[in-house]
Amino acid sequence: MPAEHASESFGLNLSLQRPTPSDLQQIPATRDNDGQLIYPEVDADGDHLHFEMVPMSGESLLWLTMRRGTTPKVATAALRKIADLIDRHGQRLLTLLEGKEGSFDAEGEVVSGPLRLDYDDNGDLIFPNKEAASAGRVPR
Repeated sequence: MPAEHASESFGLNLSLQRPTPSDLQQIPATRDNDGQLIYPEVDADGDHLHFEMVPMSGESLLWLTMRRGTTPKVATAALRKIADLIDRHGQRLLTLLEGKEGSFDAEGEVVSGPLRLDYDDNGDLIFPNKEAASAGRVPR
């Protein structure tokens, strides 16, 4: 692996969000002029999985946070999904440069680039309303 990609001071941050049914109805199927996704896709389970390479100090190998009240069945399914995506794309993801980010499409393939969406105070995605999306206004 090239030296510029190898750094022990970074970590791959993965966040799995499950939009509400009303949020799912508001996600426009929009791509930019180059065909790149503007809004995230969700997989067959209705999950959106975002990744970003961020600074990570100390000697920890992995940090994991689960939302309080998550059932063991949902938690283990989410962990299996993340493990599968790391198994499929880990070599590429775990060598990203700082600040590189993206998500996974409906088939579990990597969609590189920043999502042009906002997050609320809890770190959950804020989905745009259809009027703003159809008018070409992309939240930043």
